Amino acid sequence: MRMATFVALVAALSIGCGSSSDAEQEQAANDLAAALGAAVENAAAAAEAPAGDADLTRFGLKMAVPAGATVADAIVGEGHMITAPGLVVTVTTPGSLSPESLDAAKEDAQMYSPTNVQEETLSDGFVLTYENTGGMGTNYFVVVRRTIGDKTVMCETTATTTDQQAAAVAACKSLHS
Repeated sequence: MRMATFVALVAALSIGCGSSSDAEQEQAANDLAAALGAAVENAAAAAEAPAGDADLTRFGLKMAVPAGATVADAIVGEGHMITAPGLVVTVTTPGSLSPESLDAAKEDAQMYSPTNVQEETLSDGFVLTYENTGGMGTNYFVVVRRTIGDKTVMCETTATTTDQQAAAVAACKSLHS
């Protein structure tokens, strides 16, 4: 979900609560209108953008992305969220809970009762993909850790289709300086 959409939803919920003053409701309505306008502009610009490399400025890295890709700040952690038709991934600085090895990533995945576990060792890290089924259906996880030059990053997503999972893996593997 894009940040503008998230802001619009929060503003809409604020308006609907009924406990706000008229001034607060008017401000929330203005915020909603601004967020929706920005979302439309961003979508139009993204639709015209060609496929190519996206600059991940926080890391000095690039990522091959499909047409229409946008790069924003990560919602959680230090990094970026990359969105495009059929693709959503975050590239962040590893945190204290990030797996440092493929074995650690597989151990972390155990809490999700993973199925269809696939692993790949890269010259500069690893790729782990797996599925799990929950109350909302099947989830397709991607966990990638890479060290490119002096930058170590986590590239991750939880997708809703195998095509999105494959696109995320391709994007994460395409990271380069």
